[in-house]
Amino acid sequence: MFWLNIFFILLIMFSVMYLVKLLLRKLFNIEKTKRKFFSYNHINRWHARIDWSLRLVTLVVNFIIIYLIFNDRISIMSITLVLALIALSDFLVRAFFEWKYTKNPKQAILTISDMVILVVSIVVVFRMNMLNLNVN
Repeated sequence: MFWLNIFFILLIMFSVMYLVKLLLRKLFNIEKTKRKFFSYNHINRWHARIDWSLRLVTLVVNFIIIYLIFNDRISIMSITLVLALIALSDFLVRAFFEWKYTKNPKQAILTISDMVILVVSIVVVFRMNMLNLNVN
């Protein structure tokens, strides 16, 4: 049941992200940019360096989280909070570079909207205990 809940939550979250992007593109006349799925999509060299630094920090943090999980020293809320902060920093860096250094700075609006939807989704899921977790 846990994985089914996660599947439906992700399905709803990605559907809302898609609809909000569609609405914002129409509302603000934002051009659709072509991006490859699972590619780096760096705006410039400075963005690439910062992004790779964030990825390195994420790798180290994930190893620390795994160590703490195996020693039963961390809760699911703490893990989610740390991973959400990492995701937020990635979104904020991308939005900044889209706003400052691209031909189409309105793309940052879409990135910020994705970030807000992610944060709202995490808060709603944990506040409503949609995953039926025994959170301390």
